[in-house]
Amino acid sequence: MAVKRTSVYRGALLLLLALFLAGCETAAFYRSETLESGAGARKVMLMPPDVELSLINFGGAPEPKADWTAAAQELLEISLRAKLATQNLELKFASPIDSLDPFGPELQLLKLHGAVGEAIMAHQFEDDGALPAKEGEFDWSLGPAVHLLRDKYGADYGLFIHLRDSYASAGRAAAIAVSALVFGVALEGGKQVGFASLIDLHSGDIVWINRLARGSGDMRDAEGAADTIEQLLSNFPK
Repeated sequence: MAVKRTSVYRGALLLLLALFLAGCETAAFYRSETLESGAGARKVMLMPPDVELSLINFGGAPEPKADWTAAAQELLEISLRAKLATQNLELKFASPIDSLDPFGPELQLLKLHGAVGEAIMAHQFEDDGALPAKEGEFDWSLGPAVHLLRDKYGADYGLFIHLRDSYASAGRAAAIAVSALVFGVALEGGKQVGFASLIDLHSGDIVWINRLARGSGDMRDAEGAADTIEQLLSNFPK
C-alpha cells in the first residue's frame, strides 16, 4: 500500500533537518525569455508527457506502476491544456505515441529529449559539472530530427515534458522512520524530478528548460497533476 510523502516518514526526516525533501526547487535556462511570434500567435505543439511513476519498496528499489503512470499521463495532459490555454499560443497536439514500436520516430525523439535533458541537468545546472566547451553558455540542441514535428504539425516550437515520480510504500515509510529515529540515518523516500523543454522546431535548439525537483507532490490525482504543471511552467517564456 502506498502512502503520500507528506505523512509518515517526513516527521522523522525533520528530526534530521532534512527539510529539503519537502521543498520544491525549480530553475530555468533560456536562450531567450520571449518567443518569436511572427504575424500571429506562436504555434506550439505539445508532445505526450514522458512520465513514469513507481513505488519504492521496503528495500528502496523502485517498482514501476503502469496504472499510476497511465493515469498521471492523462491528468498531466489535461492540466497542460488548461495551463497553456491562458498563453498567447496556437496549440497543436501530437498524436498518441505507440510505445510498443521502439523505432517509431516520435518515440525516439522523446528518448532523445530525455537523454539530452539529463545531460543538461548534470552539466548546466550543476556547477561542478560544467562543460568547458560550452564556455558558460546555454547551447543545447536536439538537432534536425525535430523537423519531422515541424513538417507534420506545422508548428514553430515543441514542448516536451519528462517526469519521474516515486512514492514510498508503507513498509518503506516505516523503515525510513525507524532508521532516522533509532540510527540517525536518513533513508531515501519518494521524490518528484523532471524537466520541461521548449524546442525550436526549425533549428532544433532548446530555447528554454525548467528543472523540477522536490520531495512532495502527487501526480496520481487531478490537483497534484495541476500543481506539477504549474511548477514546471512557472517561468515559461512570454
